[in-house]
Amino acid sequence: MKAIRCVSICALAVGLTSPAFAQESQDTASQGGLHEIIVTATKRSEKLQDVPVAVSAISSETLQSKGVFETSDLNASMPNLQVSSPYGSQQPNFSLRGVGVGTEFNANAASPVGVYVDEVYQAFRSSHGQQLYDLEQIEVVRGPQGTLYGRNTTGGAINFITRKPKLSGTNGYATIGYGNYNRINGEAAIEVTPVEDKVGIRIAGTYVDSDPYLRNRLAPGLNTSAAGGASGLNQVNDRSPGGTKSYGIRGTLRVKPTDTLDITLKGYYAKAVGGTEPPLPTGQSKTSDVIDYTSPNFLLGGLFGSLAPAGLLPASYSQSGEGLGLKEIQADTIGKALTRSEGVVLTVKAELGDSLDLVSVSGYDSGRYLQSITDCDGTPLRMCAIGYQSNFNAFNQDLRFVLDRQAFKLILGGGYGRDSITADNRPDFFNFLSDVRAAVGLPDTYFNPGGAFNGTALSAGSLPTGIRATNHSKQKRTSWALYGEGSYEITPTLKLTAGLRYTIDKTRFMDGITTYYDDAGNARMITVSDFNDPALGNTYFIEPVRDEAGNIVIPSYRDLGVPMPGGLERSGKSKKFTGRAILDWKPIDDVMLYASFSRGYRAGTFNGLAYGSANQVYFVRPEQVNAYEIGFKSRFLNNRVQVNGAFFYYDYKGQQGQVVDNTATANLIALDGTLKGFEADIQFAATDRLTLTASVGILDSKYKGYDQAACAAKDLSGQFPAQDGSCVQTSGGNVSVGGNPFPYAAKSSLNFGFDWDAVELGGGTIKLHGDASYTGRYYFDSFKDYSRGPLPSVASGKFGEGNGDYWLLNGRISYDTPRYTISVWGKNLTNKVYYPYGISLENLFGNGYRVRGLPRTYGIEATMRF
Repeated sequence: MKAIRCVSICALAVGLTSPAFAQESQDTASQGGLHEIIVTATKRSEKLQDVPVAVSAISSETLQSKGVFETSDLNASMPNLQVSSPYGSQQPNFSLRGVGVGTEFNANAASPVGVYVDEVYQAFRSSHGQQLYDLEQIEVVRGPQGTLYGRNTTGGAINFITRKPKLSGTNGYATIGYGNYNRINGEAAIEVTPVEDKVGIRIAGTYVDSDPYLRNRLAPGLNTSAAGGASGLNQVNDRSPGGTKSYGIRGTLRVKPTDTLDITLKGYYAKAVGGTEPPLPTGQSKTSDVIDYTSPNFLLGGLFGSLAPAGLLPASYSQSGEGLGLKEIQADTIGKALTRSEGVVLTVKAELGDSLDLVSVSGYDSGRYLQSITDCDGTPLRMCAIGYQSNFNAFNQDLRFVLDRQAFKLILGGGYGRDSITADNRPDFFNFLSDVRAAVGLPDTYFNPGGAFNGTALSAGSLPTGIRATNHSKQKRTSWALYGEGSYEITPTLKLTAGLRYTIDKTRFMDGITTYYDDAGNARMITVSDFNDPALGNTYFIEPVRDEAGNIVIPSYRDLGVPMPGGLERSGKSKKFTGRAILDWKPIDDVMLYASFSRGYRAGTFNGLAYGSANQVYFVRPEQVNAYEIGFKSRFLNNRVQVNGAFFYYDYKGQQGQVVDNTATANLIALDGTLKGFEADIQFAATDRLTLTASVGILDSKYKGYDQAACAAKDLSGQFPAQDGSCVQTSGGNVSVGGNPFPYAAKSSLNFGFDWDAVELGGGTIKLHGDASYTGRYYFDSFKDYSRGPLPSVASGKFGEGNGDYWLLNGRISYDTPRYTISVWGKNLTNKVYYPYGISLENLFGNGYRVRGLPRTYGIEATMRF
């Protein structure tokens, strides 16, 4: 860590930071030095250096030079930005300044980093990875954005801005590339202007087809890893994880009938299909990859210990012991992941007067995410698998007046959002037990899911069966907001900005029903529904439960005349005032200092993955962040050096997260904490042909409260959520997370890069780009390293180490002319093995869930322009 601090201080001392090339002012560029950057982060076009907000912008040219093909490539492209995913590139999780979706992986959870495309809020996280083509720029606003952006922006906002017709002439481009893992990519756009200055049309498309980098070495056919596959129910497919085939098309019509009216209509469609991403198997030891199934820390350790000597179950598993490398696995089932999204956006800008505009942005989008049953333990056993299916649609409307006078500027507006998500999940846990059941002679109607009836209706030593279930729910959210923000130049160098927003969010959880099945495919019981009988409880038994001898131990409620239950209904409502106040001062030309207070808000939500009990479906209170920031923006040395930075402090209330309990159910919790940090980004135009860049981010986050002894003594059983402040119930017992850092909040991050127009040759230029990024240590959830209280019994292996403390190196060499560009590129050039995402499953399924980041990739690409 001392070395990192030294590097950070040195980077600041020499004045280097990260690129933010976006819409550029040609006047500044023609004078030499750095380009001026135009951003729309404040809902109006302004120079980045004049905006008293921590914002970065990356143009399409910079995206190409850095080799940004997917959202994960944005990692370390700017201060304090991390991108991770449990399911590959199709569902990215963004984290800004340590605030992100973190441990939540249910479809109905909204990201605390608001993602927008052409100002339209993207409610469905699975569609966030389908926007990286034919872009004008990407703008990233760090810190709570509770005024102009509104809900679900406690971490910040990311706006993907697509290219629109310029209403002048014809232009376009076509790009084709090939890389290792048989990666083929293509992108093209054409723009025509049927009526000069009046009507323009732009059509763009993208296509990517890539093979997996992981290979599944488990032979297809009957899975014999447990009891020789006696049931015949568990089959191995021959699919390898990962890989993708995706395409997208976008059409934009721009009409400007008068000088005061500008109308843009955009429609798009995108689809991606690929193998799902399972974890690499990680055992209970930090020095070995052996998974010890007989470990007392494993939920079924006793069962494995008794049946392994008879050859019915394995005693252990080791990836390396099977002779596999880090790009090979033996997974019993690899599913397919499909993401589809489509939508339309209508933007109308009308000039009502010399200084007053009316802006309307209307957007409708819909789509689907489907993940067929997929291994989540990374071993041959049918231990952990799950499938997801979500269908969504959303409508968003923003209407605002924009007043722009010399000393006074004002935005007044209102927003409405509605989205609906229908989820159908398929938990598939411990179903290797189907083979054990068949081997010991029990019928396929024998039913004891996860040993749920042991010690009550059945004997304590009764054989458990697996969990086969369907989990259905629908969630509808509506959001209404009124907002206003004004700025006034108190003096020519001193400006005050103040804004306020009032938001009402309503959430309805509907049709919630979870049904369990036996190995014969019969529906046996309903655990989540509207059923709640004072005498019978809230679990409805469709068929009777019988013991090993065939005797009924739990009757069928249907046979007793109890009506079949309906879907569970819940509702929640949030109201919140948010806003900000900023004071900025320009003591000299090209230097700005600012101080701000802002409040961000993330709406409350329900636990969409609850399948064990209706009690697990509860409303989690909204998040709120009060953020204090002092920042600076500067340019000097004849416009050749730019240094921007900020110090910030967050008071965080109700950070939403998930904890997996000993029934393999992900429960939502809400924690309070604080976060403080520093970030800087710098550019240095060393010559007219060489630009050096760097960035640095430092974070110190921690949850409030800590008293492990008092926490351990609390009785949290029966509470939903099972927590009391920072005291949280885990599958191993009560643990206080006070003092632990936020998930995925890397303590430090660094980025260094250069862009060099090296040689003029034959009417073109040989250009070199290189960058190196460092990500510091971070942890996968709020339990940090699993060393406190009972946590060593929950996770004792490498999962508890978190990840980070690694460098990634990327490079690109291009020959560039006005008409075409040919490039050779490489990413992760040192082939670093790292794990950007993880889930704690060790004591439930024997393994720590860690998803590997992309290995070394490289290729060639050519672009023609006209």
